[in-house]
Amino acid sequence: MPDNEEAPAGPSVFTAFGPPVSLFVVLAGIGLAVNGSRLGLDLSGGQLLPVGALGELWRSYLDGWHPVGGGTASAAPTSLAVLGILGAIFVPLGGPPALVAFLLLGDAPLAGLSAYAATRRLPLSRWTRAAVAAAYALLPAATASVAQGRLDVVAVHILLPLVISGIAGLLADPGRRWLHTSSWVAVGIALLGAFSPLAQGLAILGLLAGFVALPPVGGLRKRVASVGIAVLLPLVLLIPWPAVVVNAPALVLHGPGGPATAPASAGLIGLDPGGPGGWPSGLAVLLATVLAVALRPRALWSGGLSVVVLGVAGLGVVLLVPVTPLEGGTAATGFTGVPLLVIGAGLLWIVLRALQEQAPAPVSRLSLPVLARAAAVAVLLALGVAAVVSGRGGPLHKGRDSLVDAQADELARTGRSVLAVGAATEPARQTAGRLPRFGDDQFALTAATPARLQSWKAVLRQPSPGVTPAALSAAAASGVLFVVLPEGQSASPVVALAPELAVAAEPTADGRAVLRLLPPAGQVVLVPPGVAKQSVSSSAPSATQGVTPVDAGLPDVHVRVSDGGDGRLLVLAAELEPGWRATVDGKAAPLVPAWGHQVAVAVPASPSEVSITRPATLREVLLLIEVAALLFAALTAVPASTRPR
Repeated sequence: MPDNEEAPAGPSVFTAFGPPVSLFVVLAGIGLAVNGSRLGLDLSGGQLLPVGALGELWRSYLDGWHPVGGGTASAAPTSLAVLGILGAIFVPLGGPPALVAFLLLGDAPLAGLSAYAATRRLPLSRWTRAAVAAAYALLPAATASVAQGRLDVVAVHILLPLVISGIAGLLADPGRRWLHTSSWVAVGIALLGAFSPLAQGLAILGLLAGFVALPPVGGLRKRVASVGIAVLLPLVLLIPWPAVVVNAPALVLHGPGGPATAPASAGLIGLDPGGPGGWPSGLAVLLATVLAVALRPRALWSGGLSVVVLGVAGLGVVLLVPVTPLEGGTAATGFTGVPLLVIGAGLLWIVLRALQEQAPAPVSRLSLPVLARAAAVAVLLALGVAAVVSGRGGPLHKGRDSLVDAQADELARTGRSVLAVGAATEPARQTAGRLPRFGDDQFALTAATPARLQSWKAVLRQPSPGVTPAALSAAAASGVLFVVLPEGQSASPVVALAPELAVAAEPTADGRAVLRLLPPAGQVVLVPPGVAKQSVSSSAPSATQGVTPVDAGLPDVHVRVSDGGDGRLLVLAAELEPGWRATVDGKAAPLVPAWGHQVAVAVPASPSEVSITRPATLREVLLLIEVAALLFAALTAVPASTRPR
């Protein structure tokens, strides 16, 4: 449909480039003003952990067992695969870390172009569409999410207009290319779900509600097939991640970015989610919507109102249903960024609908365009100034924290773990072979792991006799080699309480103190009878004499044990979960919990062959199904020719 373009009054810089280019240039300028201190190809801080390299992301996604939180067989988040696929394009610039930096730093222009493209079929001036797209790009929920390092909300901000447009088109009339349209909508919903299960749930709920409420167009069978593909295909594309989401409500209500760090109730009317980077400038969007409805009341009864209602429902669930975070602790409410983005998109849809209506009789046709332009300038100024003023703060920064090269090499070589204690508002994280990375907080750990890590964190942040040595012994038994203390905390008090268990090591690149644990440990250890008896009745070893590290890696262990005393245990630095299998000389052997949570098997006194494995056959089958769904989506997303023979 052609644009109802008005001729410009005179030449200008903006009219010379056209609306899309002008939109990108203006939003990119605002983005540079906001993120000038963060410019770089590797970002971290706030809710964003450092992003791994391309090979590291793919290994983490494809492996059936992950050395996170002491080890877990939880499925990896699909966002790792998405970053792995798209990050391959950015390999010359640094791979997935450069992609994430591009998304965060370029959030405003990317979201603006997305909103502009989503409105391409509307009978409106391109400049009008560009103005509304700019307002969407500068919503305070997006600015706050960038400042706080919430990649999940930023991804939703960029994808949401295209998904809403696709769903609206699918419900209105899937057309002759219904399979092509349905596949594209399904891919968009799947991408939402990879980063934000809440956004995916709201999109599917809106699609199903529209299917029930709107009359069928173009044939009921075609409409049912289109909606069925758009609802079911994303679930298959995300396999096996949806199974983790169903069993972990925190991933839905908190999102991968974790719970809210500040209350949002005070700024909700201004579409402000709270926390660093937040500013209730969305009040300007709300006032513009009220003005549009007052002038053209019929605009209220559009798809925009349905989107607003959907966002309000999501906001209510996030704020009224506190859940326990994945990393443990007390129940908390989630970050409201995603539902506030949905509400903002619905309000701007109402404004667009009002601009399509004919002017009512009491309003002068001459004064209405002037009023609309003045209101648009006021709204964009309010959003732009608020973004520049508030968005420059926040914990997101360029670069990443790292251990010195010798420590990093030793971790990678031995497979031992590092325990990052973190600040008071951060969870304690245990990862093997490296420091924590993006995606580690999205694994569903065993039920007791979060509480154990939090207890270690508490006693290491406030050292005291008795409990601190016990925590260090327990951490060493679970494979920890280095302990990274919070910023500003010295290693001296901990070392003074347990000099036989820990010594101060070289600090990290950002100056945080590091402890090196001294007890003999490893990924696999052979425990003598005396310590073995203690391991089945205690949570931390009081003595480590005779403990021998074994040269073996996790999760599949195959070793030959020499003769020794009766009652020995082969102990793995892995959490005891369903699925582990052990054999001794080819015969099945029972597993026992060592130190209350680790995998262990009794070893006979005579020389023997011991194998401990964790089969991943089911995950491999699920990955094959996911690949088949991806091929189906890729093939059907290509439109078939409609030209008659």
